[in-house]
Amino acid sequence: MSAIARALENRDLFGGEGVLALLRTDNAPVTLGLLGTHLAGDVRTRTAADLYDLLSADLAELRFHGIDLPRTAQQYCATWVEQGYLTRRAARTERTEEFALTENSQSALRLIEQLHTPRDAVTRSRLTLLTERLRTLARDTDADSAGRLEALHTERDRLDEAIAQVMELGAEPLPEAQALETIDELYSLALDVPSDFTRVRGELERLHRRLRLDLVEHEGSQGEILDQLFLGVDAIEDSEAGRSFAAFHDMVIDPVQEARFHDAVDALAPRPFAHRFGRERIVYLQSYLARLQRESHQVRHAMIDLSRSLREFVRSRQFEEFRALADRLRRPQRIGLEIAPQVRPHTRIGVELTLSTFTPRSVGQLHLLVPSDVTAQDDLELASTEVLDLEAMRAAIRESEIDMAELVDAVDDVLSRRSTATVGEVLEEHPATQGLASIVGLLVLAHRHGERVEGPSDTVETVRWRLVGRRAGAEREAGVGRAEHNGGNGWRSARISRSRFTRPLGKDSHVGE
Repeated sequence: MSAIARALENRDLFGGEGVLALLRTDNAPVTLGLLGTHLAGDVRTRTAADLYDLLSADLAELRFHGIDLPRTAQQYCATWVEQGYLTRRAARTERTEEFALTENSQSALRLIEQLHTPRDAVTRSRLTLLTERLRTLARDTDADSAGRLEALHTERDRLDEAIAQVMELGAEPLPEAQALETIDELYSLALDVPSDFTRVRGELERLHRRLRLDLVEHEGSQGEILDQLFLGVDAIEDSEAGRSFAAFHDMVIDPVQEARFHDAVDALAPRPFAHRFGRERIVYLQSYLARLQRESHQVRHAMIDLSRSLREFVRSRQFEEFRALADRLRRPQRIGLEIAPQVRPHTRIGVELTLSTFTPRSVGQLHLLVPSDVTAQDDLELASTEVLDLEAMRAAIRESEIDMAELVDAVDDVLSRRSTATVGEVLEEHPATQGLASIVGLLVLAHRHGERVEGPSDTVETVRWRLVGRRAGAEREAGVGRAEHNGGNGWRSARISRSRFTRPLGKDSHVGE
């Protein structure tokens, strides 16, 4: 590759969406530190509530150390999802969301880890491991039987020589420095495997979206993918990523492989070089397969969910609705391309379209806010006010509220001269100053504190009130027209159930409620 091509590729890499883009974001060191602690260790996924609680405590501690972090944990998680640090999915076991690191964020964490713990020199173990793998690959890929037999015989001779040497001289352990180099290389290799699960899961999700897109955009009645799905062929599990992961999953859950791995780690734990390697690393390797099995099951369940979702997308015929919608969207685009040579883009066509969202505007229409322009320069003056008129306030209140106190006084005044009084008898001595509102108020008081007249006769009485001024207009607008007219001058009457008051109402504290 030429220097120019490599320079252009590097430019695209630095400007694209990837590991370098994450490292350039605001608060990238803090973000990687928090997410690496809570999502890159033993726990790879956390529910939204758990992650919010952990981050809230960490953010408070960081603010105490003088770091400017003004937003909440929920807001930061939403931002990190947009920036590409986190993925947010629906949890399988709970009705909530769960967060996990993306492939790019895990690569960024590995890069940071390498910068924290750089390699001091070229290790012999790395070259030995590379050589052994190349020899094994060359032997296993040889189709010539003679060459394969020669390699096996050479390996057998080497083993026989090693057996004889141990029987004669005893076992000589590997030097501690070389053993430490080898286990460091293996530990570094082990750290890369869990991050591969995120890469595989992301690749499967991209494949799922591409298959859905192919179903929607395929021209014709049924495409090849549609035929395979109806025949029961799983396009996701049969993909390259699906087959590779299936083989790895089968190996991880193989009990023979699991027993061999645990025996090897348990044998290394008491070795003299193990204390220099670190107790935490030994514990990590002892629980390594269990962690791989747990994450492998999660990816397996995700693969099953994606396959089931794709099958349901086809069986429910939802893809046909999406194809119809895509066709409606492509049709005006095709028409626009056809008329583009004859019609200018800004030509008015006489159709007004009301957008459901904000109207985009040019940046040139924005104006900087200058506080001095909106600050009043004139001196403030006291505005003249009128004297409060209590009678005017009382009149305004009576226009919107029933004057229950006036009605109570009217009932008590009538009962001071007789033992009982009906609503009509009260109105004969105290006219309805509020029109129909006074009638309604008296009926409410009679219902609460009076008694209904029962008997074969005289159970109904007629009440009269007069419409005067604003009350007349208000009652006409309210449709109070079913009452009977009694002559002119605004008099009206209505027939109501006869109720009577038997005791004064002024002693009841809740009468005016």
